[in-house]
Amino acid sequence: MGNFTSSQIRNIALLGHGGSGKTSLAEALLFTSGATTRLGSVNDQTSILDYEPEEHARGGSIATSLAWLEHDGHKINLLDTPGDQNFIYDSLNALHGADVAVVVLSAPDGVEVQAEMVFHEAGRLGLPRAIFINKMDRDRADSEACLKEIEETLGVRPVALQVPIGSETDFKGVVSLFQRKALVYKTDGSGQYEKTDIPPDLVDDVEAAHEVLTEAVAETDEDLLELYLETFELSDEQIKIGFHKAMKQGQIVPVLFGAATRCIGSAALLDLSTWAFPSPVERSGLNAENGSEAVEVDCSDSGDFLAQVIHTSVDAQGKSSLMRIFRGAIPGDNVVENNSRKASERLGSLYTLRGKERSLQNAVTGDILAVAKLKSTRTGDTLTAPNSSLTLPAVVYPDPMMSFAITPVSKSDADKIKVAIDRLMEEDPTLTTSVDSLSGKMVLNGMGQAHLDMAIERMSRKYKVNVTHELPPVPYRETLRNPVQHVEGKHKKQTGGAGQFGVALMNVSPQSREAGFEFVDKIKGGSIPNQFIPSVEKGIKSRMKSGFLAGYPIVDIKVELVDGKYHPVDSKDVAFQLAGSKGLKAAFAQGGTVLLEPMVDMKIVVPSEVMGDIMGDISSRRGRITGMDSKGKKTTITATCPLSEVQRYAPDLKGMSGGKGAFTMSISGYEELPNHLVDQIVSASPFKKDEDDE
Repeated sequence: MGNFTSSQIRNIALLGHGGSGKTSLAEALLFTSGATTRLGSVNDQTSILDYEPEEHARGGSIATSLAWLEHDGHKINLLDTPGDQNFIYDSLNALHGADVAVVVLSAPDGVEVQAEMVFHEAGRLGLPRAIFINKMDRDRADSEACLKEIEETLGVRPVALQVPIGSETDFKGVVSLFQRKALVYKTDGSGQYEKTDIPPDLVDDVEAAHEVLTEAVAETDEDLLELYLETFELSDEQIKIGFHKAMKQGQIVPVLFGAATRCIGSAALLDLSTWAFPSPVERSGLNAENGSEAVEVDCSDSGDFLAQVIHTSVDAQGKSSLMRIFRGAIPGDNVVENNSRKASERLGSLYTLRGKERSLQNAVTGDILAVAKLKSTRTGDTLTAPNSSLTLPAVVYPDPMMSFAITPVSKSDADKIKVAIDRLMEEDPTLTTSVDSLSGKMVLNGMGQAHLDMAIERMSRKYKVNVTHELPPVPYRETLRNPVQHVEGKHKKQTGGAGQFGVALMNVSPQSREAGFEFVDKIKGGSIPNQFIPSVEKGIKSRMKSGFLAGYPIVDIKVELVDGKYHPVDSKDVAFQLAGSKGLKAAFAQGGTVLLEPMVDMKIVVPSEVMGDIMGDISSRRGRITGMDSKGKKTTITATCPLSEVQRYAPDLKGMSGGKGAFTMSISGYEELPNHLVDQIVSASPFKKDEDDE
């Protein structure tokens, strides 16, 4: 492997919806460049990028893979990212390490949900973007429809750099607008092509497309535009120089066409990468924070070392972190500061990766390299020279979409489960854990059922920890239906010697949702000594942990302590705690109980043709449609729905939308459970409903 300068490096993230062919395109690029000697296939499980057993089982990427190749004297780092909604946030991490985002679209399917998401996220980060329309050899492939949908859905004017030759089974290659030649590919999947004259039936289309390209480039530069308006043409050299400048500044979105599994189009993308895509040192200013101050950092060889970890993996060889170097050289002693965690790290040997194949590599500004065995560092962390206080922005992950309560199968599993889950979360920051407040079980939270199933499979395969899992209990709540006045809580117990005595009179009333618990001391004349008033409140709070109807916590009540009685000898802390608890029980016996259920706000994006089915399904789940917006081929539905009805919504939506839908949801509050469901929830409650206050 040769040594490359920063200006000879290209960092490209391949992004898009699941199934669009990102990994197939990466394999085609590797094969075309000579980095591999055979074309890897996802379907045949020969891909060097999808190498995990779970990826073989599901036929798609679950994590970002790095693969480098050499083309025309340049080192190209490919970041092949997952497109499934369950794993899409690893793609967003990869964007933080890239200098160009190539969004891969499926020609038959157009702009799908996750492709739109990553396209706009790349734009938000200020990255140049290009589009590769893949699967031009498949049924229903329509290049013109794709270009139109890109404009309507993504809100940009796409600039085609090629005109396809044929479509579907007749797709043979492309006409290059820069070369003004037809590139006709062999049918054997070798990626070899013959350069010929433009087919006569495409001459007019090529001229029209070339004019669009020329105008688009001219509009990005005042001098070029002035020249173009004078002559209505630009030289090939002027177009190429203007195009490169426009790409660096993100002013133009070029489009290429191909069929990755047949190696059609990969050579053109490689060529475009070397002369048109920006190098790391051509990248526009990088946003960072210096303490509380926002700053812009130049990406150059000079200056203090600055890097960010964009992916973490843990395998039999230990922990490995993918690090993008943005500026400067690694300090001579290899000691760097993790400013995200305020910890020092020592960098060991650095590697460049091609799938799981490692090669030793010297560090160069702009490169993406793997470093082993960082102790504290996680994905998204900023590494700097010790004297720097800069931090780079990291991906903000959304709320989990689904949770499983997990239980170790054996004592041995219980002893190892914490270490296993910690390692899983090092690899995948979208996995989190919590403890269910009702059952006390460990809860594993993730982006969907496929995400959680995958985590449990990896826990078993990699760390030999086996668990059973189930949906966690729905966190219902109880509250008071009607206010009650002067309800008495009395505790009296005589056991020989000093007894226990305390009486508390209370007004108890329901509060608005999310108002919480309020305790008001209205004692006058010392009917309850001051030292026992906190005891009453403590007893009430303790009793609120388990309601009187179904055993769920009590919320949103106001208690006014208005009167009481005490005994100078028998009154003590425990007596007034029990008086408060019994008073609360009496209040609910008089005022009645309301069972509350958690509600979630949902945003669901689906193909417009299944919109009616999705809306009908939401209604069947007792949900309320709150909004709808159609854009292109997709419709966004907003709704509010009971959590109990959508705990398994991720696989359900996948089935209803043919895998083309996506959603987010977050807890929005609590609402009263309909009366016809109360008995069902009460009888199914796993919690004790009425404990003895004695």
